Amino acid sequence: MQRQIFNSDQGLTGNFASRVGAVLAMTGLLLLAACGGSDTTVTENNLTEPGKDGVPPVLTTVTIQPDGFVALGQSVRIDIVATEALMTPLISINGVRAEVSGSIREWRAVREMTEADLVGEITFTIVYQDISGEVGEFVNNTTNGSTAEYCAEDCPTEGGLGPLEGKWKLAFAGVGPSQEDASSFFNISDTGPDGPRACWFNDLYEFGGDGSFRNVQGDETWLEAWQGVTEGCGAPITPHDGSNNAVFGYDEGAATLQLTGLGAYLGLTKVFNGGELTDPANAPDSITYNVVELVGDSLTVQIDVGGAWWEFRLTRVSNLPIVGNWKLTFAGVGPSQEDASSFFNISDTGPDGPRACWFDDVYHFADDGSFQNFQQGETWLEAWQGAAEGCGTPVAPHDGSTVGAWLYDDAASTVTLDGLGSYLGLAKVFNGGELTDPLAAPDSIAYNVVELVGDILTVQIDVGGAWWEFRFAKE
Repeated sequence: MQRQIFNSDQGLTGNFASRVGAVLAMTGLLLLAACGGSDTTVTENNLTEPGKDGVPPVLTTVTIQPDGFVALGQSVRIDIVATEALMTPLISINGVRAEVSGSIREWRAVREMTEADLVGEITFTIVYQDISGEVGEFVNNTTNGSTAEYCAEDCPTEGGLGPLEGKWKLAFAGVGPSQEDASSFFNISDTGPDGPRACWFNDLYEFGGDGSFRNVQGDETWLEAWQGVTEGCGAPITPHDGSNNAVFGYDEGAATLQLTGLGAYLGLTKVFNGGELTDPANAPDSITYNVVELVGDSLTVQIDVGGAWWEFRLTRVSNLPIVGNWKLTFAGVGPSQEDASSFFNISDTGPDGPRACWFDDVYHFADDGSFQNFQQGETWLEAWQGAAEGCGTPVAPHDGSTVGAWLYDDAASTVTLDGLGSYLGLAKVFNGGELTDPLAAPDSIAYNVVELVGDILTVQIDVGGAWWEFRFAKE
């Protein structure tokens, strides 16, 4: 099955103009109705069309998958995240226009490689504009350093069972009336580490190199009333608790994925072929999903439950040690790398301490290369942000409203955050200085990684005449 993509021959500008025309037409009808219908004469009809807002959009995240070699017949996918809502972007992969799907700020493009493609690095271009007509800067590079190389039929061999091997997390779940519309009845994306359904989206779906499959849910997962409990987070309920042995079978030709083992599932426990469970005791021994997309670290499956179709999108969890949620445990500044604490230093003040609103901030390194600051409504503010020093509502652009991207260079011992307002430790700190105005925030900051061992991360940054050090613990 392929998703259907509809594009106007008028291009981006034509699409926008036609939408504006439709809006103005509807506005005219409403004005006539409000003034008493068609008997009323309208003499002032020279309405001004809405113009551009003067703020061009920016792509904060651009990634390509697979990050590596691509063979003949395999697909390449480009994912983008913008600072604001976009019209459907134009994305070409190796000079050929790709199928684009998505909405608002998040879009993706997919294209299958053919014999017409030249062996070598896969190139791409992205042309985009916001809904007001402002055109963004031309983009042809990723934000996380990912690259793809077309190798046709002479690709390096890789060990392991295949493209599914590894641990995956849910990124999206939806249900609708058909394969083409598997989300209009209900849909939900990752709610974030502090969201109401975080216990669902942090579950792991583990495909072993030996053909085994396992649901790994930790102490909590998402539960529903049919399981005999109040809807919400709670201890996993048998047989959907990962306690039974299971195996998987992936049929690339048929585009199907079968899980065999009582209680094994993807996405949602109640969903099976032809229906939805009303009693855990009726769980089937096997479930088969249609594979809509399997490209690099992205997997999308669908399943017919009889009168409706569920869709689940999953992303592979990276083994990079920096992936995860981190919290600050120490901050200090001093004259040098060797002494980055003698000017000022502070450790975690505890949940009731005067700076608890700072130390409970979450620094989220996602496995898809995206980065985001989560501040739970309050963080530590300083005078340069136009606020009294103390706990308060986060100030833009350091308020976590923009999703950035991260790049960890193990060899260089650096981690770089791309995205306006993305930061580690303290909002004012950047390479070569400290901010005096939020409007001067840089688009990128690089930190030296002093230590990254297990659940401990320490970074330093030169601000010109002084060095800051931040230490974090993984949640």
